[in-house]
Amino acid sequence: MTRIGNDVADDERQDSDYDGAWKELLRSHLMESLEDCFPEFIKLINWDYEPEWLDKEISQIVGQSGHRNRQVDLLFKVRLLDGSDQWILCHLEIQTSYEADFEFRIDLYRSGLKWMFRRDVLTLVILADLSPDWRPTEHHFKMGGFESLCRFPICKILDRLATEWIGKTSVVAQVAALLTAGNPDARFSAKTQLVRNLYTLGYSSDRIRELFRFIDWMMHLPAVLDRRFKADLVAYEEEMHMPYVTSVERLAKEEGLEEGLEKGREKGREEGRVEGRVEGIIKGREQGSATLLLRQLTRLCGVLSDDVEQDVRKLSLEQSQNLGEALLDFHTLEDLKSWLKTK
Repeated sequence: MTRIGNDVADDERQDSDYDGAWKELLRSHLMESLEDCFPEFIKLINWDYEPEWLDKEISQIVGQSGHRNRQVDLLFKVRLLDGSDQWILCHLEIQTSYEADFEFRIDLYRSGLKWMFRRDVLTLVILADLSPDWRPTEHHFKMGGFESLCRFPICKILDRLATEWIGKTSVVAQVAALLTAGNPDARFSAKTQLVRNLYTLGYSSDRIRELFRFIDWMMHLPAVLDRRFKADLVAYEEEMHMPYVTSVERLAKEEGLEEGLEKGREKGREEGRVEGRVEGIIKGREQGSATLLLRQLTRLCGVLSDDVEQDVRKLSLEQSQNLGEALLDFHTLEDLKSWLKTK
């Protein structure tokens, strides 16, 4: 399990979904991410062929190892320029404290994939931590004439942040999120500045929305500060004449839920019928259950498509409760889709 260290509270770790945000970024921009972090490997890959994501295969290994899939582990297959296929395990570690068995865990996953699927797996490690001296590069075991060595290339984000990545918004957001963990006011200021910078760097409206979504996902705020941030953002967009974002999806859902509850109560009061009040309360409970489920599923399975989100929202209260129990066994988005198909 990814550890964030004693300086980051458990509730803050759970609220800020660093892992989910990074997983979505790597999936959406795999080629650019590899080019930034491991440029030597880019030259070996034939990008005319779409990479194939091997979510089921990596989930089998993670399950066998006894670890929940909380760190970012992505397994995918690419076509090399020589015509062969290569499996690549890309591991991203987010923490602020030393992990004694990190190298062993990396070797464990690689060895497990090789044993289960009879494949040599190339392992790449991105270190998105705040410890400048922590640089694990190999797992070495030697005893009685036996020797095993697993050496893996690393990309240390802190090394790049002050040089070629100085203006890379996604990376700056990651570091800012860790640095401001447990300090809501500092996070509010950092998040506000990061988002405002988006409008002055020459990005397209689509790119601004994409990066905003990543920052908002990475840098959650308490409800009071989140509403203040939203109001400031709307005012800033009006000032810049750039209505690109104008709303925060997570807040919109919460506000929509409260509005639905109030409408249900109002309907009951106006009509003077118990049925009206009950209908509103039931509808509100169903919407609230779906909203909570969607947050949990996004953290577990990554970003959800609109179709999947709508399927979850259509579930009855009983079905939502059943899904809440079933998701403990989910490892990938495919597990969720399979469950929904049965319903």
